[in-house]
Amino acid sequence: MATKAEIRPSDLETRTYRLADGTTVRKKVIQSNSPTLAEDILAAFRSSVRSIRAEQRKRARALPAAE
Repeated sequence: MATKAEIRPSDLETRTYRLADGTTVRKKVIQSNSPTLAEDILAAFRSSVRSIRAEQRKRARALPAAE
């Protein structure tokens, strides 16, 4: 049975980068020598999935209004 992860995405450090075209990107930082590496990776993945799904919902809501 799956249990809730002990590491939350908000527990991970976030760094902001500005790309050459001016776009800003936020990334979760994972330490490779961390004793909780697997949980850290899972937390970063969950954060990425959550933000992608939110963006998809935002686009889906905007699409019918444009038609």
